[in-house]
Amino acid sequence: MPIYSWSNIPKDVVPNPSLPAGMSRQSIVGDQSMLCLHEAFPNLKCKPHQHPAEQFSIMLTGRMRFVIGAETVVIGPGEIAHIPSGVEHSIESLDEYVRVLDVFAPLRPDILARLKEIGA
Repeated sequence: MPIYSWSNIPKDVVPNPSLPAGMSRQSIVGDQSMLCLHEAFPNLKCKPHQHPAEQFSIMLTGRMRFVIGAETVVIGPGEIAHIPSGVEHSIESLDEYVRVLDVFAPLRPDILARLKEIGA
């Protein structure tokens, strides 16, 4: 049984098609799902996007505004946003540093390709 530690997982900090400037990502990949620990500077805005993976965003620190389809919500530590598969969404960190744990299922090919690029 694999055991992981975020301190040993490479951190992607270079902006790319799946990671906006001002955000970092660490990823743990399983057979059917993936965990991505995202950190974002205050006032980061991510353009609207969608992907086939269902997503749960678990706020660890800070607050973030989510626009999910036609709905807008702000969540803080201990709260979870659910983004259904294929639904357009965007995020915005507010006036504080953010840490959010995202769970994706199935695996996201764009993130897998980026992990391969950086040798993670």
